[in-house]
Amino acid sequence: MYETKRDDILDDFRRYLKVDHGLSEKTVDQHRMMAAVFLDRCQDVLPEQSEAKNFQEQLMDKGYSNSHVNNTMNAVEYYYSFHDQEFDFKRLNRPKQLPEILSANQVRRIIYACDTYRDYAIIKTLASSGIRASELCDLDVTDVDFEKRKLRIRDGKFGKDGIARISESCADAIEKYLQQRDAEHESLFLSRSENRLTRSGLLQIVKRRARDADIDQRVTVHMFRHYFGTSMIENGADISVVKALMRHEDIAATMKYVHLSSEALDEQYDRYTDV
Repeated sequence: MYETKRDDILDDFRRYLKVDHGLSEKTVDQHRMMAAVFLDRCQDVLPEQSEAKNFQEQLMDKGYSNSHVNNTMNAVEYYYSFHDQEFDFKRLNRPKQLPEILSANQVRRIIYACDTYRDYAIIKTLASSGIRASELCDLDVTDVDFEKRKLRIRDGKFGKDGIARISESCADAIEKYLQQRDAEHESLFLSRSENRLTRSGLLQIVKRRARDADIDQRVTVHMFRHYFGTSMIENGADISVVKALMRHEDIAATMKYVHLSSEALDEQYDRYTDV
């Protein structure tokens, strides 16, 4: 009885997030899932707000990151708003950590380690465009403009379509991949089973190619985005240009690449100075 009522309410909650708040499909699904975890913990479709405070403490006690706790409680806040209740929680400070980045040498080694047209085109696309994992997986063949060397990014992180640029060699790599593959499929990048490549499948490709290149550190898909932003700054691109290319909403998100670039310069200076 509880499960049926919960599912019905969560479906209404999902529509509320999408229609009233205009959140992206990915964010809506995440908030619905987190709200479901909260309700199941309380076994109630509208728990007392004191239960929500206890729920936050439990998440903290279990060692979840501050970011995860904040995201979960943000979903809970939306859930109470859906029920016309005001709810406020104490947001945890997020530690200011600069993201790990790949060096240009490491990126080249990973690219050269790719011995299939598909993997070569994928790594080239990540490194030359700076697009996110979900954006790459969502690409269709018709989203590639080979003449202008642009990618149409549909329903990006903030639910807005956008444009990403790719290099000439990247465009050539994608074209060669499409020419040699057998499957006629709308999706640009396919799995071995000839279905649309998933984010988990993409991560496995990146990890495998990093191992093939003898990269010791943990490599993620998003590190190519960090590499893209940092390399643009290091090569002299204006911060406003990098912001536009990375499709950041706020220039503060772009500024971290200035700091990353500065750290890279410090490291290179310390390594090569001899006086």
